Amino acid sequence: MAGRPPKPTHLKLVSGTAQKCRTNKREPKPERSIPSPPAHLTDKAKTVWGAVSVILDEMGVLTKADGMALVGLCEAYADLLAARESLSRPLTMDTEGGSMIFAEGGERYYWTMGKGGPMRRARPEVADIADADRRFAAWLAKFGLTPADRTRVAGQLPGESNPFADL
Repeated sequence: MAGRPPKPTHLKLVSGTAQKCRTNKREPKPERSIPSPPAHLTDKAKTVWGAVSVILDEMGVLTKADGMALVGLCEAYADLLAARESLSRPLTMDTEGGSMIFAEGGERYYWTMGKGGPMRRARPEVADIADADRRFAAWLAKFGLTPADRTRVAGQLPGESNPFADL
């Protein structure tokens, strides 16, 4: 079925667009808690997990069911850090006469010889950074971690009651 994905009921309630006939009474409401990081996470992703899970819990948007989504966020950020770290090192190639430097650390482009003469090419890390940045931005938006997206996500603080619970 084409169209927008359905909006969660709690977002409808907060934004003022909730209608009794359009709310899902059986919508799952997972328990609020910080999920444990899975064993397969990289070390960088585990570090990110520790920092981000605390922020999300304080915002009131993290539940037991968010573990797999949090893995995506943490791995995307770990990939972004790894690609940037790789870009900071020189791009070299070992030859018989020694090591040849194509690009210094931090340079995004290098020159190579093609059939038509010299060609300027982007380092592979540039594409890796762009891909990881895109994925990371998408995960940030899903958790409401950007200023614009924070207005679209509603969290519930501990001990706070929902005034719209009777709908």
